[in-house]
Amino acid sequence: MIAIIKEIKNGFQHLFPSGRFRYVLIVLAISSAGISVSELLVMKFFVKIVVQEGDIERNQFILLGSGMALFFLLTRLSQYYQKIYRVKAFERAFKGLKKVKNRGAKNPEWAMAFEVSTLFTQGTQLLAVLAFFAIIEPIFALANLVVVVIVLAWIGRIFNRHLVVQRELHTRVDGEVAKPHRRYGERIKAGELGALIAGGGIVLLLGLLLYMSYIGEISLSNTLIIFFGTRLQNGSLTTSSRSLMRYAKFKVSATINDENDA
Repeated sequence: MIAIIKEIKNGFQHLFPSGRFRYVLIVLAISSAGISVSELLVMKFFVKIVVQEGDIERNQFILLGSGMALFFLLTRLSQYYQKIYRVKAFERAFKGLKKVKNRGAKNPEWAMAFEVSTLFTQGTQLLAVLAFFAIIEPIFALANLVVVVIVLAWIGRIFNRHLVVQRELHTRVDGEVAKPHRRYGERIKAGELGALIAGGGIVLLLGLLLYMSYIGEISLSNTLIIFFGTRLQNGSLTTSSRSLMRYAKFKVSATINDENDA
């Protein structure tokens, strides 16, 4: 896990040397995490409406349902504009980097920037989900934190090995590089292995959630909210695993380009 944090930090500082655009991307990542928490709040709102359906008057039920739908729509629109704006942020940030401007269409730095942004966003989102769990169910949140740390440590080991593999794949042997099916295959296998490990962790957490709900430690509404949050967390871990392996590929490409330009 430390290797992942260190690598992303170095990539972030390398791609965005100016302070202004670092702050812009940090704000975008935080806003994405806020959107994710808002979605969980929408789900909590939805569950309460469903659980208390028989106790709510018709007009109030319609008003609450309409408010929830509007809030959900606003979160979707916010996510749309957040993802669109980051492209403009990259363009402005890269204007001062000559090596990025001079590489034309095949530009690994652009690809690295998208992966760094994705990883930063997913990491912030993951922290937001962990904090949300800690607020509503501290005991489950502690077990969840342990599982997440173990999963990230495992993914970090896969990532470190894949950096070495990518370097080997980009090294010419007898004047030829590795075949496309091997380059794509190794990256996909590494990313999906991390996703599989994340899925295994989520299975353990769902089993714990069911048990705690069965013995009455967690209320019905919080059980459903944590279920949705756990799925969101799994999406963050899975996306991060795949993004890390793509980042490894683009980083090695950028490093080789730098060596050739030197």
